[in-house]
Amino acid sequence: MLLTKRIGNNLKTLTIHIRNIMDNSHSRQIKFITDCIPKLDGASHKGQAGRIGVVGGSLEYTGAPYFAGISALKVGADLVHIFCTTAAATVIKSYSPELIVHPLLDSENAVSEISPWFKRLHAIVIGPGLGRATETFNIVSDLIKIIREFKIPLVIDADGLFLITENPELIRDFSSPVILTPNKIEFERLNNKFNGSQKLSQQLEKNVIILKKGSTDEIYSMNPAVVWSSSTGGSGRRCGGQGDILSGSIATFLNWTLQNIHKTELKTDDNGLVAASLACYAACQLVRRSNEKAFSVKGRSMLATDMIECIHESFEELFGH
Repeated sequence: MLLTKRIGNNLKTLTIHIRNIMDNSHSRQIKFITDCIPKLDGASHKGQAGRIGVVGGSLEYTGAPYFAGISALKVGADLVHIFCTTAAATVIKSYSPELIVHPLLDSENAVSEISPWFKRLHAIVIGPGLGRATETFNIVSDLIKIIREFKIPLVIDADGLFLITENPELIRDFSSPVILTPNKIEFERLNNKFNGSQKLSQQLEKNVIILKKGSTDEIYSMNPAVVWSSSTGGSGRRCGGQGDILSGSIATFLNWTLQNIHKTELKTDDNGLVAASLACYAACQLVRRSNEKAFSVKGRSMLATDMIECIHESFEELFGH
């Protein structure tokens, strides 16, 4: 009873401190995000703008981790490491020389071989092209526990969401932000697990945010002060890879907002929660605008690769640098 009262009081205090931060004012949120984007002034060294990890990639699915990784780089991260199965590694390497590919996910000692790399990373994406093999899920479950121990911000998408729906305790007790990015079907699975969206919001951990993707993007959180929705931009084209572009983009923005939120005018008691919501908003706006631009040129034949080519122009229009 005392613990429940304390949590309620803390939540009330947090809501007061960050009230109106996520008030669905586009210009207000864009300003906060822009204040967090590192300047290209020559003062930083390689790696400071972000070292992102992507855990995913299997024999059948090699495009998804590529899209997540290359979008993180295109948004502005310096380095991206992809941890995939042996069968996927050579294929992913052939897509881009910029990605650092580790064929370790199906190694006999996968957890011990991958986990030392995690200490170098600013944010990790789990799920793109992961597949649903039991052996892989067992390894990823252990990796999530290590990510929690290392306090690394985490984005979970695609088959990673299937794992979390089956095993939600994996994301309990995180002190760093966790962002789940379900589409309509994936969100329904989560809803069914928790018996409805209202109960889902109530049962989320303090540092967990759900970004429901769709014609309208929506944030679900235990704290209504960081919730927003947006349907600006985008198109009716639903080709594969768009969600992967979004997850990689979120990871880069998440690192920036966490590192630089103190440079904004925001005064909050929970930088992690606010930073996660801002990162989702930034990535959604960027991907929607890239989608809209690519669709205006390619129409029905638009592919995710066409969207990637629009990231730079969309970024400049939104954030100015």
